[in-house]
Amino acid sequence: MDTNKLVNDHDSDTEQVMSVVDKREAVDTIGVEICALAGQIAAATARFLTLLADFDEQRGWAGPGLHSCAHWLSWKCGMSLHTGREYVRVAKALRPLPEMRKAFEQGNLSYSKVRTLTRVATPTNEKQMVRLGREAPASQIDRLTAGLRKVADNESGKSKAPERFQVRWHWDADTGDFVIKGRLAAQDGARILTILSSAERERTRTEGTSQEDEPTTEQNAAKKPPGDIGPAILAMAEIAATVDANTTTRTGTSAEVVFFHEHDNLRIPGGPALTNSDSEEVLCNAHLRLAKTKKQCVLNLGRKTRVTSHKQMLALNYRDGSCRTPGCGRTRFLHAHHVRFWGRGGETNLDNLIMLCGTCHRALHRGQFTITALGDQQFEFHYTDGGVIDPAPPTEGFADQLLRGDIPDDAIIPRWGGDPLHLDHAVSVILDGLGRESILV
Repeated sequence: MDTNKLVNDHDSDTEQVMSVVDKREAVDTIGVEICALAGQIAAATARFLTLLADFDEQRGWAGPGLHSCAHWLSWKCGMSLHTGREYVRVAKALRPLPEMRKAFEQGNLSYSKVRTLTRVATPTNEKQMVRLGREAPASQIDRLTAGLRKVADNESGKSKAPERFQVRWHWDADTGDFVIKGRLAAQDGARILTILSSAERERTRTEGTSQEDEPTTEQNAAKKPPGDIGPAILAMAEIAATVDANTTTRTGTSAEVVFFHEHDNLRIPGGPALTNSDSEEVLCNAHLRLAKTKKQCVLNLGRKTRVTSHKQMLALNYRDGSCRTPGCGRTRFLHAHHVRFWGRGGETNLDNLIMLCGTCHRALHRGQFTITALGDQQFEFHYTDGGVIDPAPPTEGFADQLLRGDIPDDAIIPRWGGDPLHLDHAVSVILDGLGRESILV
């Protein structure tokens, strides 16, 4: 027997075993670091959301072309509007939940768990929700909260006694505002909310999104109706009033909107006179009809005028493609704005025209920001103090500076023993233990 050969074979097997062990230990080390970083990320996200809630409450995001805190996040922090809206929702939901916020800051709860738990957590059931979050994996948390919400939906529905349904409008005598007030049947309200949600998505559509990204159905359209339905109503009016829509430029021709011109002022027929800024906005739009009046008698119903030609609108669409206000990017219901106002002699050419959405157009005419034409179809946006608005501010971060020594490496790992979730039993126990009113609020 060759003793040397046996020794060599034994050494080879030992090396192979050691190699496997070393690889396993290296992989385990990677796993530990992943979990440690997940806890650090959770703690940093908690801090991020705490700051975000304060920032939103103080409206620190407000500015030219910015329509919400989520919109500001999309511009400044490079996240989608949907992600931004969800961050803002969770940030607000955490404010009355100190125990959950503390567990989040300590890295014990991931953002995914907090995002789900805040849909059912209240100050009454907060401790129970935090305990569940610490002990159960995220998949079970999702199922459990879905079950709780289903029970809440089934048990909290209350019918309201029918009243007289009507919707009325009037001009406010003090402010000149257009006021709508009324009540509709539930089924009519659901239909209107569905259409308003669809109109709002069209109004706020930005570059890089399309109808294919989220097809319009009755279910998803009514899922998140806008809280302020005013802009969506106006978008619906623009859609309904469009008779010669130019689908290439995504703009349309407003149908016979008439303004009376009296003593160098514009007035709405049967309504109030417009302020100077609102008058300039009206005069800047591509389609209008001005009627000359004297002593409340119509002397001349002026011809309908298209200030911007079809070829100019086509060129503007190719050049701009969306609202040019930094951070906006909306692609629907765009206006061809005269940088030097049309009412002040501004020329209708591409050196003086720029695409703005209706919201930004109104904000500009109300003095919230300004635009300077630099020549050769180049433009610069300015704050009211004269500072330049950056088109796309850069973002940067340093991972090493994120690490905190007070977050244990296993903080994010749930204390779960592998038991399956018996959903019906778990939901019943939670509701019976806390009192159903603590969930069904």
